[in-house]
Amino acid sequence: MIRTTLHTTIRMTGDILQRHDGKQQILPSIALRIADHHLHASGIIPHKNDSNNDRLYKDDWFCVSQGVDCYPIDRLVQKSMDNALSSLFVMKVGSSSIQFGNALTMKDELLASTIRVFCRKDTSTDMLDPFSKEERDRFLKFQQPTASNDIVMPQLERFDTSLPSDITNTTKPILSVKVGPSHINFGNHADHAFLVEVAYHVKSLGNEKDKECSKGLTINYINETHLGDTLDCYYYDDTVYVTRTSNNEEDSMLVLIAK
Repeated sequence: MIRTTLHTTIRMTGDILQRHDGKQQILPSIALRIADHHLHASGIIPHKNDSNNDRLYKDDWFCVSQGVDCYPIDRLVQKSMDNALSSLFVMKVGSSSIQFGNALTMKDELLASTIRVFCRKDTSTDMLDPFSKEERDRFLKFQQPTASNDIVMPQLERFDTSLPSDITNTTKPILSVKVGPSHINFGNHADHAFLVEVAYHVKSLGNEKDKECSKGLTINYINETHLGDTLDCYYYDDTVYVTRTSNNEEDSMLVLIAK
């Protein structure tokens, strides 16, 4: 069954940001977590038929970029007693990547819109795995519906993947996080929704002008991170940089960049 709409709950505590202007909005990390759950539950990316295997998909799928915008809603805490509606659709299909859109609404009010790009890799070669014509045609059946064309989607951006020299030479991390078991997804690497929460936290720590960071996030994922890795987080020139260091490696690797 392909589920392109899904009813979901918004928690009064933990999911909602109380803004300084008196309005309320859903947190960016929560909007992306709901979009992520909806995608994996939808069946748009076909699941494995073997129920005895702990892998959800035959191939590896990686989120390489995503953006989220959240919108202030009057009395959102009171309205959160009702279900929200997640609407999922395909925006674009590349040779081995898909761009997904998601709109989260409650009683016809837009809570958040997200846009996310996933790439498929072959588990045996670790190379990008192009779609067949039949696969492309299947994905394109779930293109953005006419009713959602008026929704303003976040803009994706491709960032320079090099660390600024000021960070590599002198700057101490603004935050360090150890990757634990609760942060690992079914692909056996750190879940990108968890990494969103880390980036959002770092942005709120580093942004003196807007500690609420209410405008949303745009994120590029550069490398995977795994159980036991240490994430060192930096805020430089209005940008979040997160690097990882493994127990058996001395050199750090860039994990993500976010603005």
